[in-house]
Amino acid sequence: MSLRQTNLLIFLSFFPVFVFKSNLNNTEIFGSIIIFTLPILLLNIFFVKNYILNNSFLKIYYSLIIAFGIDNNIGLWNGIISPFKYFLMGIFNIIYVPGFILLIVLTLLIFVIISKADKRFYSVILIFISVLFVFKIFDQTKSYKNIPSFVKKVDNNYKKTELVIILDEMSGINSFESLSNDGVEFNILAKKFFKKYNFEFYTNAKTIEASTVLSLSALLNYSNNTKIRNVVNTSKNYFIGYNLTKSLFFKKFNNISIFQSEHLNFCNFKNISKCDAYNPFNKNEYLTGYKDTPLTKIISLWKINGSISSVFIWRIFRELRIIDSNLEPEGHKANFQHLFNKINKDIESEKFDLIFVHTLVPHKPYGFNKNCTYDGSLSTKNYYYSTAKHVEQHNVERKCVLIYLDKFLEKLANNNKIDSINLTILSDHGSRITKKDNSSLSTIYAYRDNNTNYKEIEEKIYIQEIFSNKFN
Repeated sequence: MSLRQTNLLIFLSFFPVFVFKSNLNNTEIFGSIIIFTLPILLLNIFFVKNYILNNSFLKIYYSLIIAFGIDNNIGLWNGIISPFKYFLMGIFNIIYVPGFILLIVLTLLIFVIISKADKRFYSVILIFISVLFVFKIFDQTKSYKNIPSFVKKVDNNYKKTELVIILDEMSGINSFESLSNDGVEFNILAKKFFKKYNFEFYTNAKTIEASTVLSLSALLNYSNNTKIRNVVNTSKNYFIGYNLTKSLFFKKFNNISIFQSEHLNFCNFKNISKCDAYNPFNKNEYLTGYKDTPLTKIISLWKINGSISSVFIWRIFRELRIIDSNLEPEGHKANFQHLFNKINKDIESEKFDLIFVHTLVPHKPYGFNKNCTYDGSLSTKNYYYSTAKHVEQHNVERKCVLIYLDKFLEKLANNNKIDSINLTILSDHGSRITKKDNSSLSTIYAYRDNNTNYKEIEEKIYIQEIFSNKFN
């Protein structure tokens, strides 16, 4: 190929189309284009001008560029690796291995074809990559606009608001995780917190299923049926895992504000007046310790593109502590204080009779250090932890959750707003550090309003049953 053709191939392969599906500002867009295209274009000009690549290495060079271009424009990770994640992890143990193998196999296949084909093959490749590039330009599947987010006009005012906060993967008081010394400390801190704000809380509550979708869909429909599936469907939205299609609980309210993850969408009901799904494209306020840099944002958004290359770079840069991740679930932890600030604004607005929150905190991967500031290095190591280390770190995370909840309620109390809410705090399931029920099914469940007094309830009961008794 001529220098012009090679540069065109590189441009089509490396150009960061994802920036035009993001709400980046002009400086961030321009910077991304420079970062992704200029270094490799200059390197290519240097190679060609100085005749550095001989015929054999030139074919390998072209093969690598073409493989990268196919991956970058199609998104082989999300298309091939991610759908079979658990199956592949069962074989390879580390999910990055099959991704690496796929890239190597693709590169070798292209090399073999180049070696056997004549020079006209390069023209075919240019056309093929061009078609992929143009399709990706116009395809809006991965646009940030597809993340659920809306605010409807609300004329009502509510002096009392029901607030439900669901903490994902937070084990309960008498869980497996509470058997350790750190767990005992958590229990003491939890009971102190519940006493300070006059909560009624359950020490032996558990869920019917160690699955967010099954646990919450049953909870919101007052059911103890472990087979409940007809109230959720698989989403066709690239950013959403499942949609909740029925909620007897939501029917009780007129104007609901939702804060949610991308895993389970609650926003498809007429009485949802505000939907705030966690959005890595937005400018968020992060905890101390988080690497809130343009490179963090750009590499994280590139990973959303779903290519194997982006996943590798995203992971390597995190391991080297060059960036953090603003994607789910890591971003939920780094954004935890900001979430409470937004909830507080909704309470003060008095526009909603229900504020419903599902946050992926303290869900793995880990992120809180013992000072409850953010430490991104924790999010890359948890896969290799021993059971004892998992328990230790999960208890750190649980303690930090209580500290942030305490700050939130203290602020409401200081602003004379705490008695304007009825507050339910629960978790969807336990930490799942082990598969035993006291780890996977053990949950937090606590409730307070301006009439409750501190009360410890030791009854063994499902959270779905408690919730139904309270709201049905």
